[in-house]
Amino acid sequence: MEKLPASATKIERKAERMKTNLNKLSLALLLAAGMTSAHATYIESGDASNFLASAQLATDMQIQGTIGQGDEGDVYKLVFGTGGLLTINATGQIGTNLDTNIALFDAGFQALIGNDDSGGGLDSMLTYAISAGTYYIGIGDYEMYAINASNQAWFMDGLPPAGFGAVSHIENLISIDPGAYTLALSVQPRSNGVPEPATVGLLGLGLLGLGMMRRKRA
Repeated sequence: MEKLPASATKIERKAERMKTNLNKLSLALLLAAGMTSAHATYIESGDASNFLASAQLATDMQIQGTIGQGDEGDVYKLVFGTGGLLTINATGQIGTNLDTNIALFDAGFQALIGNDDSGGGLDSMLTYAISAGTYYIGIGDYEMYAINASNQAWFMDGLPPAGFGAVSHIENLISIDPGAYTLALSVQPRSNGVPEPATVGLLGLGLLGLGMMRRKRA
């Protein structure tokens, strides 16, 4: 197993979580006052596996689940019909010390990107350009690691090391603070009016060839 990176203590992170709970409670009250969710919600069935091969198939763009005591993490499988810029926001339940830590994997179980605290406070947020197809999302309580076939560990934050290989499962390698979480997903479609660079290049070559033909005829 690779050496684990240095990190803040659990006590410091719990204190930070307590500071953000008031703001999150205010937002929850606003939602309860009349704002409704734009998406249906997939509810974790039982205890989702932390192995990618056994991931639960989530059928909605919002997912709710729970990390229990001793729960190594949850993995969900999602199938996107179109590509675009995928954004994933992970929030822990108000009043708990759950410190969300997430990662995105492709259909071949290759790690793509992870995040710990970019969502504000101890919440997580990541964005990644995807194509249509199958992806996996892993979530757990800080510190979460993705484990590959060689039993090497990657801390799920930022980009994985080059050549890390297919991931078998995710795992918490320190203590676990239980709590409920919500994963909110959105996909911003690519602009249809802007051609890809390769398309622009091919178009330019075509116009150049047309111009040369006209010159020869003259």
